[in-house]
Amino acid sequence: MRSIVCLTVALSATGVWAQSAPITPRPNASGFSTIEQRYTYAPPDKGELEIPLSVGGGAPTEVILEEPRMCSPQARAKVKIKYNKAANTVKLIADFHRALPYRMSYTRAVDVSTPYNQFPVSVSDGKWQLWFVTRLFSFETNFYYDATTLRLIGNEAEFPGGPPPNAFPIAVPTLHMICSPIFEGNPNGDAHVEFTYRYDQILDDRGAGGTYAAFLPYDLCKPDEYGVYYVNGGLPVTKAPNFDQVLESIWQGYGMAISSSLEPDPKPAYLNSRDNTMIGWGGGYPGSLPNGLTVNNISGLYETRTTCGTHVAPNFPTAYFQLCGP
Repeated sequence: MRSIVCLTVALSATGVWAQSAPITPRPNASGFSTIEQRYTYAPPDKGELEIPLSVGGGAPTEVILEEPRMCSPQARAKVKIKYNKAANTVKLIADFHRALPYRMSYTRAVDVSTPYNQFPVSVSDGKWQLWFVTRLFSFETNFYYDATTLRLIGNEAEFPGGPPPNAFPIAVPTLHMICSPIFEGNPNGDAHVEFTYRYDQILDDRGAGGTYAAFLPYDLCKPDEYGVYYVNGGLPVTKAPNFDQVLESIWQGYGMAISSSLEPDPKPAYLNSRDNTMIGWGGGYPGSLPNGLTVNNISGLYETRTTCGTHVAPNFPTAYFQLCGP
């Protein structure tokens, strides 16, 4: 809702739409139970989170990997996060039991690259990365649009010197992703990996600050036609998240998430610090998906899983509104 209001204000400023609405900030939850007198989820400074992983989740146009091995009754996967502020450590421990396809290959039917982000059409003998979604739309970043064409230009992180000429900003809910090193399991589908990060500065496998990702219109003339945007090349370390921000995201009701992606090895430079959108196991905290259910990636509603097979998630619906002409 906040992004819609910001969009209305921005369009008014450019003369496209002369209507605005007041913004009522949503109060932030603290995560502290006044009844139990404790943090019900994720205690501050030191604790342990366990996240069961499932298959079938993903965003529009992503390849949802549901291979027979991943759907078998024996397949299990989970991630444990152990954090300790005094020791300045965050340990991410992932276990896959008969669950991880070994050197999987996949070819898309179409190229889903955009003018902003390139994606591989094919992966051969792929390996895996885990994605630590430290903040799940719990903050906003500015995206710049051209004031003449109303086309998207890019994210504020890509313009450290200030906004580009003839541009105006729109604040958009954003997620912050940190990738693990590439890994693979055994041919039988088992894998055990452990990665240690700093509590005060969570860096990705390249020593960068991860990436921002958001869903937004590429063209404000079609404000309801969304696509994905990733900041390319990795964020500077000064923008790296810390684990206190992860805890705040959980306490405020946004949560955090873990996802896995099938990656070419070596990764091409255009995928530095961001994922190939071929998605395997994933899960969230504190909310997790019960076995046998999946989530409709457009409506967000729970659905009973009736089939299991690798497929491409449907895209967002095309625009209903054309604000710049017939």
